[in-house]
Amino acid sequence: MLFKSKKTIFLAMLLVVVMVVGMLSVSAASKTKLVVWGRDLPDDDPAHAYIKALLDGFKAQNPDIEVEYLALGDPGLTDKTKVAMANNRDLPHIFQSWGGSLMGEYADAKRLLDLTKELKNIPGSAAAQQAMTWKGKIYGVSPFFAIAGLYLNEDIFDKYNLKVPTTIDEMENVADKLMANGIQPFVVGARDKWPVLAMYMYLVDRFGGLQAFNDAAARKGRFDSEPFVKAAQLYQNWAKKGYFGDMPLGEADGDADNLMYTGQAAMRVTGSWKCAQYSDSELTDQKIGFYAFPEMKGGIGKGTDMMGMPDIGFAATRVAAKNKDAVVRFMKYAMSVEACSAEPGRICSVPGVPAPSRMTEMASAVFAQAEGIQFWWDQDLPMTVTAPLNDTLQQFLMPNTDVKKLLTNYEMLVEENLGPAK
Repeated sequence: MLFKSKKTIFLAMLLVVVMVVGMLSVSAASKTKLVVWGRDLPDDDPAHAYIKALLDGFKAQNPDIEVEYLALGDPGLTDKTKVAMANNRDLPHIFQSWGGSLMGEYADAKRLLDLTKELKNIPGSAAAQQAMTWKGKIYGVSPFFAIAGLYLNEDIFDKYNLKVPTTIDEMENVADKLMANGIQPFVVGARDKWPVLAMYMYLVDRFGGLQAFNDAAARKGRFDSEPFVKAAQLYQNWAKKGYFGDMPLGEADGDADNLMYTGQAAMRVTGSWKCAQYSDSELTDQKIGFYAFPEMKGGIGKGTDMMGMPDIGFAATRVAAKNKDAVVRFMKYAMSVEACSAEPGRICSVPGVPAPSRMTEMASAVFAQAEGIQFWWDQDLPMTVTAPLNDTLQQFLMPNTDVKKLLTNYEMLVEENLGPAK
């Protein structure tokens, strides 16, 4: 009897185990799976706080959805996405995107999922929504936007009784006074090429307005027209005067940051994504502020013309159609106050998210004045001409180069790929 009793108990326990395993299997099988490609690891790095909060919070609120997130870094994310889109296979459901024409190329190739109906009423800035829109269709969301502005060491300006420049002429006068006191006026990070672009975009705009680039990109104008040449000549002249230090091509982006952190340089024109680190007391003891890029007396561009693009955005691919409900839930949570409040430095597109620092508040105030936004050229132009663009711009900092010839050579490359200007 004792043997039978033990056998009965064993069989009963075995049945319970089988039932539990079965229930777990059914539960796992019933979960919707989302594959998401991003740039940053969801770790404890303050710069990755939003991504970590997004994934942790979404999983907690959506236990019926399994998220497989792959952190690819930069340029790993861009490269892997390009390959997958070209091959039209092994696509994720969602990928981190900066929007613009590169996203548009994927949309034209029918690699993306139209979510206009589902996303059009999500609260957010008009500029951010427009960035994730192509030919009238919305393909994703942009919780954070970035604009280029003038970072300025306020301690240095106070020490030498300098005022924040509001015109290009005033900025040149400030630079001359800084050099006279042994302070490097600007840092660029030209060794990494892309940092040269932000200031050049503003200079081209100030000479020729937003239309100068828009016409050249649409092939209604040329990249060696007067605004581009004048802006390049001014950039080169500043380099000759020493505004960017003795060896600007030897400084990478990180070197430029270090010069700002230590007060060895007074100004930098770059994106608002630097707000978190430039206001981090563990990285710098300098008081740095964020200001609008100055206007140009007699120029066409306005002070309310801004250069920028989504800082963090997400777009859905065609394979997301099978899991549309889960994808939309992810997009909406990405634009939630809860998730966005974890970000320590970027300009948020979502209303109701408090600025995490004085510097981000300053950048947000500058962004609020924007009447026209021009996307980063090396993201907005077709891929065939973006790397040569940054190669060309880097050479502006070489004192003996013929910048007009450089721009004409670039225009010829654009003509080969995009057609002649009409």
